[in-house]
Amino acid sequence: MTKFFRIITLALFTTILLGSCKKRASPEEVALAFMHAIQDSNYDQAREYATKESQQVIQIYAIFDGRRSGAEREKIKNAKIEVVNIEENGDKAAVTILNSSAHQKEVLQMVKENGQWKISLTFDSIIPNYTPQSGNTADSTIEEEADSSATNATKIPVN
Repeated sequence: MTKFFRIITLALFTTILLGSCKKRASPEEVALAFMHAIQDSNYDQAREYATKESQQVIQIYAIFDGRRSGAEREKIKNAKIEVVNIEENGDKAAVTILNSSAHQKEVLQMVKENGQWKISLTFDSIIPNYTPQSGNTADSTIEEEADSSATNATKIPVN
């Protein structure tokens, strides 16, 4: 019986040791995987790389993407995505991406969530200069569409 417990203990120890050696994706790898998922309009995959708080933002981006023309989607899909800078500070990181379709740099904010790097999105990241307004405006229409199409989405405070 003692030999059996030694084998079980050794197996358990080996499993824990090998499990802890598992490589975690770097901020650069997560940023590129996220951007490639967005390029492919694969929002389920993109959500895997984003924080829980970013889920509604991705849903709204999907709505905007659905309104793009075929030519615009093709341009996005064929764009070259390149990481040009990474700033890592503890559990936060900023990854600067050069997107050839937009001809500009984009900064993706990242945080560690359960030990893994995740993209942290805000409404400002997809709608520059976004400010919530009351009344029947284009912004409130966008919010209503997002609310009606999102399931179990978390409201994200907007600055």
